[in-house]
Amino acid sequence: MAFGPAVRVPSDASAALWIAPTLGPFGTVGGLVPRGYERYLLLDYRGQEPRGWDSVRRLFEQLVPVLALHTSVADQCWFAIWEGYGFDTSMTSRATMPSDNEERQEFERERRRLREDDARRNDSIRRTLSRLPSFDLPNRRYYLVRGAVNAASKIERPDGMFPQPPDLWWPEDRRWFVGGDTDLDWCYIAGSDRLVSAVGAAFEGHTRAVDWNASNAAAGR
Repeated sequence: MAFGPAVRVPSDASAALWIAPTLGPFGTVGGLVPRGYERYLLLDYRGQEPRGWDSVRRLFEQLVPVLALHTSVADQCWFAIWEGYGFDTSMTSRATMPSDNEERQEFERERRRLREDDARRNDSIRRTLSRLPSFDLPNRRYYLVRGAVNAASKIERPDGMFPQPPDLWWPEDRRWFVGGDTDLDWCYIAGSDRLVSAVGAAFEGHTRAVDWNASNAAAGR
């Protein structure tokens, strides 16, 4: 499975087709989370250690139990991952070329071997990803997978080397919605007043209310 054993491949992307008509302009809170929810909250990743995807994964581990209490289908959730993360990026070493002739030849042989390994791995990744259903939202295209709500912190990159938290996720009953983006250091959580209050209490000091119409720049200040 392209994104690890915690998720499954659906037959198509029809479960995500409701999202696009409910979004606002790209670059706003509403460009990532649908309209119509009672409240919207920003969960800030900044100030977390370690930085990067590991910090997001850990926050999602904490967020999952709260969200699970606010859906009747915690075992039926959808996860969307942006296609532009460079899953088939080369891993070939760029070490300095040795000056000794014999060492240089060995270096070139090793570099060729690494390039061939890269090519095989990337070909396998591209074939796997090509079989996943995908869907478009303004300025972004996403792969779609499904699983239990706790899969949010268990999704992996296709090479299995690093975590790959989803950009968008929601349960089958759509009681809440989590939306983030590669350009942001936070995500938005949309849901009922009760849910948003519970998330705010669980992440005290790392959340704030946002307006659906606000720009991402304004929301992130």
